[in-house]
Amino acid sequence: MPEALLQKSIDILRQWYEVEEPERYVVCAGLAVLEIARDTFPLQQSDYITAKNQVKTSGALIKKILERYGETRKYAAEGGRTTRGTRTAAEKFVTILNSDFAELQDMDVDQKRSIIDHMQGWLVERVKEYFNRKRIEIEILLAKPSYQIISDILAAAEERKLTGAVAQHLVGAKLSIRFPHLEIENYSYTTADQQLGRPGDFLINDTVFHVTVAPMPAVIGKCESNIRQGYRAILLVPETKTMAAKQMAETLNVTQIGIFSIETFVGQNIEEISQYEKNELTQGFLNLLRKYNERVAAVETDLSMQIEIPENL
Repeated sequence: MPEALLQKSIDILRQWYEVEEPERYVVCAGLAVLEIARDTFPLQQSDYITAKNQVKTSGALIKKILERYGETRKYAAEGGRTTRGTRTAAEKFVTILNSDFAELQDMDVDQKRSIIDHMQGWLVERVKEYFNRKRIEIEILLAKPSYQIISDILAAAEERKLTGAVAQHLVGAKLSIRFPHLEIENYSYTTADQQLGRPGDFLINDTVFHVTVAPMPAVIGKCESNIRQGYRAILLVPETKTMAAKQMAETLNVTQIGIFSIETFVGQNIEEISQYEKNELTQGFLNLLRKYNERVAAVETDLSMQIEIPENL
């Protein structure tokens, strides 16, 4: 097989893949489309889209393809079929394949399948990268109240010892979505406020936000300092720590702090932006997790603290 043709096949893949969200459904769409192209090319919509307007893929198909390349770990139970973006990703890929790789049509069966093997192999490498940088995995059940969904996210983060970082970036993502006209500060979790002369984790107008999963007298002292400097101070802690934080503030005689749970602060806002409508709520949580991942990628070196977007979003 000519090296130039192999290189072109990867260039075409990159042209499509690198402008898509790097989620599991994108790889599933690519693998499924290429599997169909082994026997049918150029592709018509009916070749890869079902009567239910879904891509012709499944968890079993993706598992079979991955095993062909020696990857046996569980990747996507539904093969991306139920994910909103799968069809769009597949359609874009088919458009590029049909228009920019017409050579496939003139190849004999062995040549075409060799090229497709090469392209699927490249996508399988993306799967291996996914496992190597495995994100926090969560299940989002939209029948639950939003604060409970946020609680589930924090519980998943706790299993990886990442609760503090995840809480901070969730609040930052929430503020970014709620105030799109403002630039919400974004720093790595390990960056101390004092290093940058910040009054707290986030500052919006005259209100300082502190996010912590373990309220201690020191953070109450920071809030007191904020108040002395003319700021309003809001302390965000896990639901299970709100009572303790309030009692600590009373004991230290710092009663002007607004103390709220992280779960309610983030979750209630998503409900309101979504206007309490289920389909909009789905989009609301999708936007929250994408913004969260974007902010994490911008400032953290450990990208495993990103959250894997659930297939039902």
